[in-house]
Amino acid sequence: MTAPSPNADAAGARRGPARGRRFAFGNLLLRGLLDVALPQSCVVCDRIVPSTADPLCDTCRRAIDDLRRLPCCPRCARTMHPAAIHGHGCRGCRTERYWNVAGLVRVAPYEESLRRMLIRLKHSRDARPGDLLGRLLAEELRRRWVDQVEALVPVPMHWLRRWQRPREHALALAQAVARELGVPVQRAAVRRVKYAQSQMRLSSREQRFENVRNCFGPARRPNVAGKTVCIIDNLVVTGATIHEVSKVLRRAGAKRIYAAVVARATPPGGWQADPAALLAGSVGRG
Repeated sequence: MTAPSPNADAAGARRGPARGRRFAFGNLLLRGLLDVALPQSCVVCDRIVPSTADPLCDTCRRAIDDLRRLPCCPRCARTMHPAAIHGHGCRGCRTERYWNVAGLVRVAPYEESLRRMLIRLKHSRDARPGDLLGRLLAEELRRRWVDQVEALVPVPMHWLRRWQRPREHALALAQAVARELGVPVQRAAVRRVKYAQSQMRLSSREQRFENVRNCFGPARRPNVAGKTVCIIDNLVVTGATIHEVSKVLRRAGAKRIYAAVVARATPPGGWQADPAALLAGSVGRG
């Protein structure tokens, strides 16, 4: 076999950078054409944003980042001033006997920007909110106890509601978190055995707990015995749904149970620090 000449090697070396520059220029041109032909909109306010960026405009991203920095209780995720947090809890969850998970993380308090994204996640066919919120939720889990979690358990949806909605929102979130963290989704650990009206239509804590009582049951092979698991859902208000799901997981033998949600809302008759007041005082997690 004839060895390549030094001149041929030099010519190839010159062509390499040139080819790379042409490829980069082609990609840039293609992205520009896509921005014109198929513009991407912000998932909160619908402003046009670059197709190569996350689906958030700068204004909405700053608003969400500000909310994410607000301090919250490490057990129940209520937004509050750091002085109100005592050890592993606050005065709220310390007196709530039903709060039987080891800890809860949230992306941010339930304010307008997250409310709009969650509505789009639940009622539209746009997959971007689930992917984005899943990535943000994965970041929160990394800060806390992700090394302990062996399985993600999305709150299951009743088959009738699955028929009415474009997707199972909790499952979409769990799958996005799993892609970021490499933790498996245990979709079949818990099943929905009873249909119930939407929790958002109920105004009291008692109604919410009664509405989901015995709505969940174990799967035939839950496969959570001896494992540390994390329940995934979109929103926590009173904690009633997470309480019911955690009871099923505990009966199935789960060793330790955490929960992770996109947003934490103020429960009926309950309390939570006003995010606007905390932001005005520049109180954050740093």
